[in-house]
Amino acid sequence: MPGTLSGFPIMPSQAHAPLTGIRHPRYAGSWYEADSTKLALEIEEYFRQAAKTRKTVSEDSTGDRSKLALIVPHAGYLFSGSTAACAYLSAKDSKIKRVFLLGPSHHVPFNGVVLPDVQFFGTPLGDLEVDTQTIAALGNYPLFRFARQVHDIEHCLELQLPFVRQTFGQVKIVPLLIGQLSCEEEIRLVAEILKGHIGREDLVIVSSDFTHFGPRYGYEPFKGNIREGISHLDMQAFSHMAKLDLEGFVDFAARTQATICGFFPCAVLLSLLPGSAEATLLRYSTSQDTSAEDKDNSVSYMAIEFAGKPWPENPTQASAAQEVIQLSEKDKKALLTLARATLESYVKEGRVPQPNEHGIILEETLKSCFGAFVTLYKKVAGDRQQTRSSRADKELRGCIGSIWPVKPLYRAVAENAVAACSRDYRFKPVKADELAHIEIEISILTPPRRVSSYLEIELGRDGIILSKHDRQSVFLPFVPLEFGWDLAQTLSQLCLKAGLRPDDWLEGASFDVFQAQSVEESS
Repeated sequence: MPGTLSGFPIMPSQAHAPLTGIRHPRYAGSWYEADSTKLALEIEEYFRQAAKTRKTVSEDSTGDRSKLALIVPHAGYLFSGSTAACAYLSAKDSKIKRVFLLGPSHHVPFNGVVLPDVQFFGTPLGDLEVDTQTIAALGNYPLFRFARQVHDIEHCLELQLPFVRQTFGQVKIVPLLIGQLSCEEEIRLVAEILKGHIGREDLVIVSSDFTHFGPRYGYEPFKGNIREGISHLDMQAFSHMAKLDLEGFVDFAARTQATICGFFPCAVLLSLLPGSAEATLLRYSTSQDTSAEDKDNSVSYMAIEFAGKPWPENPTQASAAQEVIQLSEKDKKALLTLARATLESYVKEGRVPQPNEHGIILEETLKSCFGAFVTLYKKVAGDRQQTRSSRADKELRGCIGSIWPVKPLYRAVAENAVAACSRDYRFKPVKADELAHIEIEISILTPPRRVSSYLEIELGRDGIILSKHDRQSVFLPFVPLEFGWDLAQTLSQLCLKAGLRPDDWLEGASFDVFQAQSVEESS
């Protein structure tokens, strides 16, 4: 069943008709010029102003430095046009063929990401074509849904489109409105999904204004030295973004109650960018710099460029080249000790211990984000003479995991150990008298990557995620081998697990694969 979003229907992509039609400009003639000739001249004038006022960026002489992303304001052009132009001018000579547009929703609250269901976004300077294939693919993932009306009434992406059209020509666009994301894990999840689609000739543009100060916005954290106070807030935000410091950025917003309208799109960007990305603040201004704004209220604007090592040549294959994590023997022992301690403490006492309670030292590898599953087995009587049991000698007692690399590995293992013993719907919770007979297996996953066909799946090597409509199911790599299934049987079982018909994998389903390294307790 489709969900609802403040009265608007949200449809999963595969239940959705082909993307057609056009989103016409809603704010032309009020927030910016509607006449195409006048608008083109206005933008060129902003570019001329930007060339004189923006901070220049030195280019990498090796050539291995690309424009990756921009943060651009979205107020009426009278207020923020000259600042926006500084961002676009910095990327004007880049070879861009597609633009990912990320912005907030000012009018409709929702959780996740809303996709457009049209083929074109109109501007007075000419239409821009939506990359409907990418939009449809994104609609298969968690947190991504369609809702045309949300895009129809939103201004933040529309204000970018004339600049995009004038700067890059008839590029394709991927317009995404990002609503509330409940935690850092959801922020990282959206970013991980987008990473599988952003490639070498793409540019990410985040549409955001910064501090909204004054009675109009219900935000007056200080009374004196207002300009200095606003600037201090904005520069704190920029300092976290420049360091790609997602945790610090989230903490800053919670501590200051910052009124950054594009906070969640900015947060996704921080998680999305490669570690090599460097930020440059090209221009900073506020609405107070114009005579049109009253002096009791202020909105801040920043033009920020992120540049660094280019996006991958082939994003859908980038994670395929990533090797399974190489754990040292010390790391393996630490994870198994953590999983065992967590399992026993939770079953006996209902609590989750801290790693240092058991002398576990968290190396950097264990603090890095990975997907992980924890599988519990109950040993079958009579096989105790073996030093390491095969799965055929055990009974499954619980298995739960997190597919996407959105949590530090040690946390993912601890949380999934609790879930496997208490929240696997197929089994009753583990009891204390069973603990001596429980064996633990931990599977550490590579990031999922989309494959174009189920024919690309290799049984035994690949874990499989099947998605169709709003249903999804997953098998770890060993599952088909354990049951002796061929590919067709495996996919049929995935369909049944997802609540679909056995043959629903034949048409309209999508598939992601991953690899896994397993760490097991010895008998």
